[in-house]
Amino acid sequence: MKRLMSLIVILSLLVSVAFAGEMDDSKRIPTRDEIEEQYRWNLADIYPTTDAWEKDFSYVEDNISHLKKYKGKLGKSAKNLEKCLSESEKIERKLDMLYVSAHLLKDQDTKNTTSQALASRIASLNQKFYQERAFLWPEIQEIPSKKLNQFVGSSDYLADYRHAFDDMVRTKEHILSEREEELLSMAGNMAREFSGIREALTQADIVFPMVKDEDGDMIELSYGRYYSLLLSEDPDVRRGGFEGMYGTYDKFKNTSAAAYRGSVKKDIFFAEARGYDSCLEMALDGDNVPVEVYDNLIATVHEYMDPLHRYMNLRKKILGLDELHLYDTSVPIVKESNVKYTYEEAVETILKALEIMGPQFQADAKMALSSRWVDVYETRNKRSGAYSWGAYDTHPYMLMNYNGTRNDMFTLIHELGHSLHTYYTKQAQPYATSNYSLFVAEVASTFLENILMDYLLGTIEDKDEKLSLLDQWADNLQGTLYTQVLFAEFEREAHSLAEQGVPLTVKTLSDTYMNILKSYYEGVLVIDDEYGLTWSRIPHFYRQFYVYKYATSICASTALSKKVIDNEEGALDKYMAFLGSGSSDYPIELLKNAGVDISTPDPIANTLQLFDDIITQMEDLVGE
Repeated sequence: MKRLMSLIVILSLLVSVAFAGEMDDSKRIPTRDEIEEQYRWNLADIYPTTDAWEKDFSYVEDNISHLKKYKGKLGKSAKNLEKCLSESEKIERKLDMLYVSAHLLKDQDTKNTTSQALASRIASLNQKFYQERAFLWPEIQEIPSKKLNQFVGSSDYLADYRHAFDDMVRTKEHILSEREEELLSMAGNMAREFSGIREALTQADIVFPMVKDEDGDMIELSYGRYYSLLLSEDPDVRRGGFEGMYGTYDKFKNTSAAAYRGSVKKDIFFAEARGYDSCLEMALDGDNVPVEVYDNLIATVHEYMDPLHRYMNLRKKILGLDELHLYDTSVPIVKESNVKYTYEEAVETILKALEIMGPQFQADAKMALSSRWVDVYETRNKRSGAYSWGAYDTHPYMLMNYNGTRNDMFTLIHELGHSLHTYYTKQAQPYATSNYSLFVAEVASTFLENILMDYLLGTIEDKDEKLSLLDQWADNLQGTLYTQVLFAEFEREAHSLAEQGVPLTVKTLSDTYMNILKSYYEGVLVIDDEYGLTWSRIPHFYRQFYVYKYATSICASTALSKKVIDNEEGALDKYMAFLGSGSSDYPIELLKNAGVDISTPDPIANTLQLFDDIITQMEDLVGE
């Protein structure tokens, strides 16, 4: 479905359930009505009432079948093609709003049965829409290229679809007949159930245990609190959080394996149906990205394991640990650096950092952060993690689970980057080219993280605080580059095994993940056996071959942000043009226009060299 969005879920998609025992309010996850209105997103900006939602739902339901009147007539005239696409767009835009609204409502309270019902209804209607217009692209495909170009040349509206038509010609061999496309569309709703099974398991069925916090109090474990526990200076607290999380996942590992196995089989089904040689080839072809880019990314990262190992050894030395576990790698290495930011303080700091982007960008950021686009705090039954999402006819929305850490401030500016990317794309692009690729989505978010990091490093003189910030930067690169490439490598291996007919059992998946994990960290970390189950915790694996885009994006954003920070002539203008470019060209070409060629290994190697330089700076500060 063409939908203007960038849905970036950072943590696993889980919400904890009711707890037993007594605890004070500071240990309890608040309910939604206990949070002040200014910290809750305003979904009335989409639909002020349920009746308004139902009105659009009825419109879509009543008009979907009308598209069939154009069947068999698209190639007869430019007017017919324009009318069909125009009517389809009108329906689709309302469908987008309905879909986004229902799912935002569901995410703010995953146990609300009314919201669940709305989400279910719109999913079914969405499926019906694509079944009814399954004839569209196969029929356009049959229009001779010369004639189609004449249509485009005679219509300003059709000119907006020029790139889409060109891409259709490029992928023509993978577009099937009308009936086959209709069948694949019908199968799509069933195929999404594997992700739905995982979501039901993680959001409704899993019950997390009570664990001890730094004060020795029993608290309810949740995904937001899990990360907070990993930041604890007390190794027993970190270990307790790790055991509580992975011990719980161990109880559901067979169900998790069945869901993921089904998801991979789904990927294989669609790849074979469309005539691709592999799932990886199909996944990358949508962005016109060669498979070599994926493989070269993994190979290049493996060439730079030395700085990663130096970083782990440095952390071990600074923390004074005899052995370093993976759950020890998030705790701040400088005690005094564990600073808390109120939401208002985080917003103020972000806006100061964005002065380098110019007054208009800064003003737009302020509007986004202060106009109830953000759902700020963790509440009971709220979806965990963070993302930015919206439709073409809405402003973007940001889901946060803000706990006041500096990492949360970086998460906030990350999601702000997505939201402003969406905002500028909508301003500059028609609907036809507004759905920017996920390949470039993470560029906008990590770009702003780099801007914030540079600002913070430039405003401090304290040695420990600088060391802490460098650690934050190194940790970000480790998580966004090394870890995501590790995930990408696991995805490649899991799909390859399944394509060879190897059953993806719990043992196969866990052994595969553990072997790759050891190739990154063996000899520098104690790798607990439980980490073999990490594959069951990662929701991104249900969006095949998506995570590698985090890595390519941070390499691209590192190069582009450096140009802006260095005040390179024209760099900011090129970047702003990139933010408004949508899907007007292939993502690699859009990045080339902005100033970086991500199809080569150079941006990856340069970013990894930057990581090496950061570790050197940290080593020098520790040695002073």
